[in-house]
This record gives sequence, structure tokens and C-alpha cells, in this order.
Amino acid sequence: CDAPPTTTLCEPLPDQFSISTCSNILSHDVLRIFVWIIGSLSIVGNIISIVWHVKSFVKNNMVVQTLLINLSFADLIMGIYLITIAVTDIYYFGIYAQYLETWLHSVICVMASFLVAISSLMSTFILFLITLDRYLFLVYPFENYRLSYKLITLVLIVLWTVSATFTALPLVYSYNQPASYRLYGTNSACLPGNTDNIYYLSWLLTYCGTTLLTWIFIAIMYIIILVYLTKSRKQAKREISKFEKIVRAKMITIVITDLICWMPLYVVLIQATIEQELDTHVLPFIAVLSLPLNSCINPIIYTIYTTTFVNNAMLIITKIRSCCSCCILCSYEANANSDACSGGKYPQLN
Repeated sequence: CDAPPTTTLCEPLPDQFSISTCSNILSHDVLRIFVWIIGSLSIVGNIISIVWHVKSFVKNNMVVQTLLINLSFADLIMGIYLITIAVTDIYYFGIYAQYLETWLHSVICVMASFLVAISSLMSTFILFLITLDRYLFLVYPFENYRLSYKLITLVLIVLWTVSATFTALPLVYSYNQPASYRLYGTNSACLPGNTDNIYYLSWLLTYCGTTLLTWIFIAIMYIIILVYLTKSRKQAKREISKFEKIVRAKMITIVITDLICWMPLYVVLIQATIEQELDTHVLPFIAVLSLPLNSCINPIIYTIYTTTFVNNAMLIITKIRSCCSCCILCSYEANANSDACSGGKYPQLN
């Protein structure tokens, strides 16, 4: 016998392992909050960092200041990308399915894909240059091995040009193309990740392979620095200095945060290489949740976490508190004078 159907309405359950749904670009409220917070912190933190290093630009520290300004700019780009996706999610909230192709074909989506790709790439390259500068300064303190301002400016120009070209070429070809011919495919957050197209897969593997090698060199240099500082201290038979403690703390923080941000992506790609299958659901989550953390953490480590910045910030806070105290005192005296004029008595000041 046939049983009568009991299901009168069938709706697909939201995919909990997808970055987007039919209704929204960002599938979860937690994901939306995370994107807004990290995007806002990245923009504010890196603008503060850029302004700070531009104002404190001095002749004897031009190399470091130039590198940090460029790093902040690269991380600022990531913040702009996150806010772009967050605003677009609000714009298409609840009706995204109707405008899916409109969004994916738009210039804004192509530009967003460009921003996220070049930001991560340039941030990695600049962190390598910063690490190299520290390595030469700490490991060869008495040698003439230093990065000159002219050299670092030339290297940065070349890196920005090559990175922009490498990132832009597949995206120019992706504009106004169907999903299979777009670098970001059907990814609603416009993240590069079209693994079905062999050319884009090759581009993605080249991108990730380059950054992986760069991080390996960064880690090696930091390990050498730590070993050298420890060896020098033991040879001199002295206690660890405050400077060495700060250097160690910063280097350990940098390595750990870099591992947290990038290692999930490399694990997924290595697993995909071994198993010949890429998890397309996990990849977007990694790109949105882990990679942007660097753009938020870098200004804290390289600017806000420095002694000079903290001292100046405390000085500004002290001046603001003094101004507020003066305003309160003036207001109090004005009220007292007003009471005296109206026949009242002056209040006693303790």
C-alpha cells in the first residue's frame, strides 16, 4: 500500500560548512561579527600605524620605518577587503540568491579578490624583509651587512609591481566570465580558490608555495637569532638582558601568530596534494577566519607593542587627563563665582 506524503514543504537546510548560503554572503552571525571586528580593527590599527611611522620618520631609521609603513598599508588593504564583504552581505541580506551572478560579475567582487590576494602576498614578503633586517642587525652586529634605504625602496617597488601583476592577470581574465573561468569561481566572498580550472589551480599552488617558502625562511632566521643571542649570553657569562627578553617575546609571538594564521591553509593544501582532492568548504573558512588575523595582529606587534609608542601614548593620555581636570576645575570655579554673585557663599575647596 502507498502511504500518503507527510511532507508538504521542503526547504534545504543551511550548509553549516559553507561560508555562504542562498540567502546571505556570510552564512553565520558569528562569521559576520568576526568579519566586522577584524576588518574594523585592521583599518583602525593600520591607519594609526601608518600615521605614527610617517610622523616619526627619522633619517637614521629610514629602512625600518619604510618597511613598517608598507606592511601597515598591505594589512590595511586586508581590512578594506573584509569591510567590503561585510557591507555587501548587508546589502544583499536575505535576497542574495536573486543577485548571485550580478555580484560575482561585478567590478567590486573582482577588486575584492585582488585586494585579499595582494594583501596576504605583500604582507608575507615585507615580513621577510623585516626579519632579514633584524637578522643582519643582531647576528652580524659588527659587520657592514645592512639593508640600505635605496636598496629596500627598489626591492619594495619590484615586489609591489610583481605581486600586483601576478594577482591582476588571472582576475582580468576572470572579469564577466562564467564560474568555471573565474579565479574565485562561485565563492561569494570573492576568494581565489577555483580548483576545477587547471590554470587557476596552478596559480593557487604557486601562490601558496611561494608564501610557504617565505615563511620557512622567516622561521629559520628567527631560530638562528634566538640561538645566537643565547650563545652570546652564555659566552659572556651574563644574565639575560631586558632587551633580549623583549626580542625573544616578540619573535616567539610573531612565529606563533604566523603559524596560527597560515598553517591551516598549508595543511589543507598538503592534504589535497596527497589525497588528490581539495576540500572546497574548508578553504574559504580558512581564508576568511585565519589569514586576516595577521593584518590585525601586525600593527600591535610592530607599532603598538613598542616602548616608544607606549610612552608617547601614555604621555598623550596624561595630557588629556590634565586638560579634563583643568576643565572640571574651571567649571567648578565658574559655578562658585555664579553662586557668590547671586548672594551665595563660596564652597570650601579641600
